[in-house]
Amino acid sequence: MPRKTTRWKSLIPSPRAFLILKTLDPLTLLSAILVILAFPPWNFSFLVWVAWVPWFFALNRAQTLKQSVVQGFWLNFLMSLGVFHWVAGTLAEFGNLPLIVGVFGLLLFCLVGQPQFILFAWLQRLLVYPHLNRAEGKTRPQLLVILSLCAGFMYVGLDWICPKIFMDTMGHALWNAPYIRQAADLGGAALLTFLIFLVNDAIYFALRGSTFKRVAIQKVILALSLYTVFWVYGFFRLHQVQQILAQTSNGVQVAAIQANIGDFEKVAAEKGVGRAAHQILDSYSELTRESMRSERKPQLIVWPETAYPTTFGSPHSHTENELEMRMKAIIQEIQIPLLFGGYDTSKGKDFNTFFFLTPQEKLTAYHKSILLMFGEYIPGADSIAWLRNSFPQVGNFGRGAGPEVVSIPYLDRQGREQTLKVAPAICYEALFPNFAIESARQGSQAIFNITNDGWFGGWAEPQLHLALSTFRSIETRLPLFRSTNTGISALVLPDGEIPAATAIDSRTVMSAWIPLAAPIPTLMKAWGDWFGPLGLFLGMLGLFLSRRFFHS
Repeated sequence: MPRKTTRWKSLIPSPRAFLILKTLDPLTLLSAILVILAFPPWNFSFLVWVAWVPWFFALNRAQTLKQSVVQGFWLNFLMSLGVFHWVAGTLAEFGNLPLIVGVFGLLLFCLVGQPQFILFAWLQRLLVYPHLNRAEGKTRPQLLVILSLCAGFMYVGLDWICPKIFMDTMGHALWNAPYIRQAADLGGAALLTFLIFLVNDAIYFALRGSTFKRVAIQKVILALSLYTVFWVYGFFRLHQVQQILAQTSNGVQVAAIQANIGDFEKVAAEKGVGRAAHQILDSYSELTRESMRSERKPQLIVWPETAYPTTFGSPHSHTENELEMRMKAIIQEIQIPLLFGGYDTSKGKDFNTFFFLTPQEKLTAYHKSILLMFGEYIPGADSIAWLRNSFPQVGNFGRGAGPEVVSIPYLDRQGREQTLKVAPAICYEALFPNFAIESARQGSQAIFNITNDGWFGGWAEPQLHLALSTFRSIETRLPLFRSTNTGISALVLPDGEIPAATAIDSRTVMSAWIPLAAPIPTLMKAWGDWFGPLGLFLGMLGLFLSRRFFHS
């Protein structure tokens, strides 16, 4: 008789399933750990200067093209897993799915979360590695230095062109480096990534030994020279921007209301939709009144994304009509403009919306235009009915027209009417450089970002989201004011400093003075997010042309 096997034994993975782990070079694992620790919430940003060195050694000792690509895959997978592990909980939260399904989705995401590492490992093996072998022992180190520049440009270009949901790059790890980060107003975080690549490459060659001694010396000189240029630029640029801010007397006092309510559905499941909506409005109303009693009375109040839990301006039920009447009563009570996130309906579509309501009941609505994939829309769902019907829990929101500037009337301390030109950005939109740049070009004086990071968990994602968003202030030299449901609400100044911020999972009011300086010119505002595409062009062109020089 055949021997019976218990069902639980069939659930244990076969040892063959773990054979893939043998392809992971320990040096690649070390690089992944260093990269993860350099990013929020750990913020050991100094590690970026050496984080790629072990991986470069792993690529060098790979025997075949396939082995190189595998090391690129592993760095892609491990960085995605370590930096974006919260994606599992987000998928479960957004889709109302079991956590195990969210974990599976996270693993799928990690397969292609950082595809630039895979492509770079492939191109490096095809275009760079052969030249290194031919040049070994030869006296043309300057060509290898040029080759390193081309490789750096190529990496930055691949990083720019590869589709990535969160628009991250290694340069973002320097968000809390006060001097170096100032160079982001020249070429964005991509320019910082280029510098990071060159420093890592120089250290790698310095550690390779006597074979490339002359090359290493020249690369170290180049990397140190560029680092010094960036640091000196940042030193003087920081003091220039700080001086401009110190001489700015014009500004506006704004309060962010953080009620620590991130999941309306959870509250609704406990208390019912109607009671939950009124309870949420009670929380925001109470904190709003508290802010009005403070010594620094705000001139504007900002509630976060989806703070108003239903559609506004077009009530479809008795409950929605009651909520809208309450909102109008609040605005009449405080007598200052109220900015809040909610939902709008137009032409049969729902929109994630940023509302601007004045005491005169003038209402302006900004519709979110950059939607979060698999959270606010599913690719192809508009034209494929079965796909839309299969995931009814995922939002199918409409898209707004794009970056806009909203003029908000308010009273200054002398009671004179002023107008603030605001660039609205809802959640995910704050990650896109060109989005903020276009608003700055339209004359915005400040970026107002409302977001609900409560959907993403209370650790890691809120810190990362704030860090990535910080660069929008540096690139445009505009203040960025964030109002979040559960934290981190913050004010980011045009120099990247954060003078005010809230704790995560706290119920609080953050009141901050936003300086409104005259426009500060930046290369990013003039040219847009230019360094990535230029890097791709120069990198690929240089690497292909280098074949001629190395063969000559």
